[in-house]
Amino acid sequence: MFEKYSYKKKNLALLVLTFIIAITAYKRSFHTLVQVMKEYNTLSKKNEDVNKKSGNSNNLHEEVAYLDRIIGKEGVSKEAIQQEIVNFTSKRHPEVSINILEPIHLFQDENHTIITNQLDVTGNVNQLLQLGYDFEKNFSYSRIVNMHYYISKKNNKTDLLHFKIIFQNYEKNK
Repeated sequence: MFEKYSYKKKNLALLVLTFIIAITAYKRSFHTLVQVMKEYNTLSKKNEDVNKKSGNSNNLHEEVAYLDRIIGKEGVSKEAIQQEIVNFTSKRHPEVSINILEPIHLFQDENHTIITNQLDVTGNVNQLLQLGYDFEKNFSYSRIVNMHYYISKKNNKTDLLHFKIIFQNYEKNK
């Protein structure tokens, strides 16, 4: 049957048949393999990105804990913070007298809420210095943003040393 065709036509027909089989094999098998490999590469890259970001979340939790230590605890009511300031002063330093406890000042913008408490105490130099140091090192409910010493005269006879402390808490609005 194939004897009547020349070798040139047989090779050409074999070449065409090989080409058709190669196209069919590519469409049926290799095309899907190439697509699967591309999808695998993109998913691998996404997986690496997710792993990097999840690794950053641990760092983020550590940074949030560090910032809480710096700027004071979040989630505590403003009245409780003011009460803790008074309790801390009266329990740790009973020799210091509280002169003025200002009302709570609240400032809000679209992102944050700032709670400010002011405490004015009187005493001698060493007592007030120790109070300021204790607030700075041991008080975790709020952070000191300003300390101010000043002297007031009472009836032009005695000088009273005052220590005014301003505390602030920063909370992110939800």
